[in-house]
Amino acid sequence: MRFKTKGMHCTSCEMLVKDALMDIDGVKKVKASFKDSIVDVDFDAAKVSAEKIAKTIEKEGYKVEKSR
Repeated sequence: MRFKTKGMHCTSCEMLVKDALMDIDGVKKVKASFKDSIVDVDFDAAKVSAEKIAKTIEKEGYKVEKSR
């Protein structure tokens, strides 16, 4: 699932988001791009919700605009 984000401005931002999401049980793979303002997450919907993923991104200080 792709999360459109605001606020990431460097590779350190990408790593903060990736590390936070990879700590969640059910998250399999994360690719964050500050250049494209997106976070792509492969996850098991039986273990974690898209809402929890979005809240985790926001907890790191970035705004989630929408997911698809």
